[in-house]
Parts: sequence; structure tokens; C-alpha cells
Amino acid sequence: MKNVVELIPGSLKAYVPQSVKDFVMKPFRSQIQKDIEGFKKDGTRFTPYLADFPPMVMIDTTTRCNLACAHCPNSILSKDPDFLGDMDRELYFKIIDEIAMEAPNTLVRPFDGGEPLMRRDIASLIEYAKRKGIRRISINTNGILLTKKRRQELIKSGLDHIEVSIDAATPQTYLEIRRSPLFERTVENTLAYIEESKTYNPNSTVTVSFVLQKDNRHECKAFKQFWNGKADQVNIRRYHQHGNLVDNHGHFQKRHYRFRHPCPYLWDRMIIYHDGRIRFCEFDWKAEHSIGDVQSQTIEEVWHGELYRELRQQHIKGILSHPFCKSCVDWREVKWPGI
Repeated sequence: MKNVVELIPGSLKAYVPQSVKDFVMKPFRSQIQKDIEGFKKDGTRFTPYLADFPPMVMIDTTTRCNLACAHCPNSILSKDPDFLGDMDRELYFKIIDEIAMEAPNTLVRPFDGGEPLMRRDIASLIEYAKRKGIRRISINTNGILLTKKRRQELIKSGLDHIEVSIDAATPQTYLEIRRSPLFERTVENTLAYIEESKTYNPNSTVTVSFVLQKDNRHECKAFKQFWNGKADQVNIRRYHQHGNLVDNHGHFQKRHYRFRHPCPYLWDRMIIYHDGRIRFCEFDWKAEHSIGDVQSQTIEEVWHGELYRELRQQHIKGILSHPFCKSCVDWREVKWPGI
């Protein structure tokens, strides 16, 4: 059944003020939307819904990367030999087997701190997950290694979604942001993947993304104009400092909130480091604040364990004692829809 706003003819939607849309949809708001409205108005604390299993599991299949982007801490951390590593295939299989058994609808993202195509076997890892019954698999790549052979491997693996991070509309800005002269190759690889994937697997989708920062903001409009109608989605991402691992040069716009909201990461995802340690925050790149280990524990027991429970309670109450949360500089950029 369509909601009231969807019944408005497309030709008229642009002329309907957002305030009118909000008023019409007020009776149909979800509980989290109601909670956020109260939080924004007077700071009323709210308890987000906790799923039985993480809605999204990010797996650090590799921390190696072939670029050194200005806004990414990988370029700094990769100098530390303790940071670099690939997940053992057997450990990956163990993780996938549990997800497939407990919650096959979980979004699985077999990447996080590195470039997934640095692994020659990434397509076979995706294929294993699909064969086990995982319904949604997504990766993020910089696109440089997305050659014809690798494209065909990924498409045939059953990959549901791919995001290509580009961050520029011209070679000059790409060189400034991504510190690589391979802008044209990235664009050509991405366009080819879009065309080939629609032929072989028409249900798969492609996103191109752009991390908005002071050195590329002047190209944001051109980026959207070029990719709209080509990619399925154009994603303009917020700039993060990743726990102060990169500077704040991208914060050209300060966002002020009267109240600090609970962090959605604690409810919507789990990140597994390449050695099996579990990270509750994406910005804890070296898993220095890990709260479990899938080598000896299950995802489910860690998700409902005491450490996760205590962290969530701190965020619900707005009293943060965990040192990593307490010192977070990115919480304003990581927010619930509607805040």
C-alpha cells in the first residue's frame, strides 16, 4: 500500500514544501522517527531497537591498499607492520557459516580497512558466501584494479552491490585527493563494470561515492551530473577524522547539536578485524578496543555480551566513560537518519 506522499504526482512533488510532506506523514512515523523528534526538541534520551543479530557485518579481509588517499588513515597505518594483514580463509568461512545459519539477510561487507581487490581470491570469498545463502553482499573499491578479468570474476561471484570511491570529477583533483594519476582508468573501469554487470546480473547495483572535503567540494556538482543516470546511486559522503588519525581539513562546515545522540554503529553493525578481533567502531582501525574475538566466540554471543551491553547503555544514558567514545571527534557526522 502506498503512503500519502507517494500518491502525489511526480510532476508536483517538487512544488510541495517539505513541511507539508512532514505534516502529512506524521501519523505514519516509525518509533525511531518519533524518538529522534523528541531528542532533537528537548534532549529526551531514546533506546534504539536492538536486532537479534548484527544487521551488517563488515569483515576486514585485508588491510592492504594500493592508494594513499588524503582523507584515509590507511596511508598512515600501513607503515605499521602490525596493522597490515589478510584474514585467513578458514576464519572467513567460519564467520560466513555462522551468518548464513543465524541471519542470512544480514548485509555482509567483506572489506573495511583495505582495498578488497588486493586479494586475488576476493571473488571466491564472495562466491562462498552466496553459495551458503547470504542474500546481500557489498564491497567498496577504489576501482583501479577493476580490470576486465576482475570485473567478470566479481559479477559471476554473485556480488549484489559494489561502491566505487572516486572523490573527484577531474584528473587534477583526483591526484590531489587520491594521490594517483589513474583517474581515467578508474572512470573507464567503473563504466565498464556498470555495463557488464547489467548484462550478466541485472539485479546487482553500482554506487559511486565522493567524500566531501575542502579540496574537492568545488567539483561535487559536476561529479553528480556526470554519474547521475550511469550509476544506480551517487553517494556524497561526510568527511571523518577517523579517531583523529587524519586532520580536520575537511570540516569546512561545522555542525552543532545541542545533545549528543547514541551512536548508530552500536546497533547497526559489527566490524571484524583480519585477525578475528571484533571492533565496535569503524574508527578503531587497529582493533585496540576490541570487545571480542570470533576465533573463540560466536558473533551472536558477542553482540549480546556484557561489553556491548555496557557500551549501549552508556550511549542511551548519554554518560560516556569508555575512553574511545569519550574522545570521539566524529560523532556529529555519524548520526541516525533525521538528526
